Amino acid sequence: NRLIAALSAVTVVVEARWRSGALNTAHHAETLGRAVGAVPGSVHSANSAGCHRLLRDGGAVCVTDAAEVAELASPSGAALPEQRPGRAQVQDGLTLEDLILLDALPLRSTTSVEKLSAVAGLGVESVRAGLGRLGLLGLAVSERGGWKRGKASA
Repeated sequence: NRLIAALSAVTVVVEARWRSGALNTAHHAETLGRAVGAVPGSVHSANSAGCHRLLRDGGAVCVTDAAEVAELASPSGAALPEQRPGRAQVQDGLTLEDLILLDALPLRSTTSVEKLSAVAGLGVESVRAGLGRLGLLGLAVSERGGWKRGKASA
């Protein structure tokens, strides 16, 4: 437990009973001056008693997501990955239904509205409406009575 605490920049206890190895590691980390975090669980769960004890005694900081863990590793946020602006994708901004429909569209061959409905798990009317929206964006094309992906999504 001492080695784990020494090798880690941050120790996060997710689940620990009142007495546990995780708490032992957290105490070693605290002694070494390392940051310690705890994820609170249900107050009714014995598996969360150790986390609540760490938080109550002030030995740990309450964390609930990965960004908070990264901030513990370097309080200034220097350890956070650099946000790189990505190129806008043609499917950005589509609704979940339209994304599911786009994923169901074949690349080379065409398929019917009924088959798309079955594959996407959407109603026939939803598929028709979605194909209209995707068609306007160039993401779906109609050929020989069937539908496939458009060039814009390739």
